[in-house]
Amino acid sequence: MNLPSQPEPFAEKLPARILAVDDNESIRTFYRHFFRMEGLPVEIVGSPHAALEKFRATPDDYSLLLTDCEMPAMNGRELARQMRQVRANLPMVMFSTAVTVSGPQPFLAAGFQAALPKPVGIEQLRTTLRTVLAVTPPATTAT
Repeated sequence: MNLPSQPEPFAEKLPARILAVDDNESIRTFYRHFFRMEGLPVEIVGSPHAALEKFRATPDDYSLLLTDCEMPAMNGRELARQMRQVRANLPMVMFSTAVTVSGPQPFLAAGFQAALPKPVGIEQLRTTLRTVLAVTPPATTAT
């Protein structure tokens, strides 16, 4: 993996942190390196249930959900649906092999702002996150 040594950090522009969810330890390790390199605030969890619990406790602390689709006990679409019941305008990005198989359209139609296949290039992930975060309205908690 060829990672740039001096990325342009954009964390200072974010009001909160990214919630990244994946049951695969190697993807979580990738996330730790990627987000540290980018200077982005992130909370990485291995379970959709743990992610939902953290989100429900402080929904306005998160600026974006980055989730896998296929996970034990709850898939990424269901996680997104339950999070939207708490905060309807939370931006969401699907990052999954399911995108490789079915393409991005089913996820975009389900309300995700972007859908990325696994594997994905570092630059494509970076560009997608920057784009989604730049066009997102301020946080509003559902009532």
